Amino acid sequence: MLTILCLEDNEILRSKFCRALNEWHFAAKVFGAASIAKADQILKSNHIDILLADLNVEDGDATITIQSFSKHYPDGLAIVISGISEPSRILAAISAGAVGYIHKSDSSIQLIGAIEKALDGKSPMSAEIAMHLCVMLQNGRLKLERKQVGNSTILTNKETEVLELISRGLSYSEIGKALKISLNTVPVHVRNIYRKLQTKNRTEAVYEARSLGILD
Repeated sequence: MLTILCLEDNEILRSKFCRALNEWHFAAKVFGAASIAKADQILKSNHIDILLADLNVEDGDATITIQSFSKHYPDGLAIVISGISEPSRILAAISAGAVGYIHKSDSSIQLIGAIEKALDGKSPMSAEIAMHLCVMLQNGRLKLERKQVGNSTILTNKETEVLELISRGLSYSEIGKALKISLNTVPVHVRNIYRKLQTKNRTEAVYEARSLGILD
């Protein structure tokens, strides 16, 4: 069961999101916040698994909230839901720890579906946002650098097994059955893999593991 925080200063949207989340059977508790200050209070007094955040809220840029959330809850997942499509803001949010970015005008991605995709180790992202990232990559504004393997980034045997199955395209449920571990344990291993390899999604993790010789 998941505890979710929705940071959105538009009361109508916030109520809509919270209502949908409360009807989701995986949601144990849902908090709503209209400001960074209120979100910070909730984060300090509750363990939050999922953060849904607009970027422009009434008291500033919520990228700072994403950064704080990602620091204090390394196993948590932050997803941006915003009307902002400015490349520098997109990059800042992702660099702060967001694993997904949904543009508010994108009706093709549903709220619960986006969270489920993130829980499955994927990055829910609107096509417009993905295009901006591609352009930045092509223009050299995003740089993929090889990381040095040290004691802090070596994967455990179980994590390596999980990553090997991820590279074959298996879902979390399939990985759990193959390794005889619970479905709830698989995302924990995956998040540890991402943290140790300093990656954000499956594709990056597999690429990085291969470049470092962890996977063949």
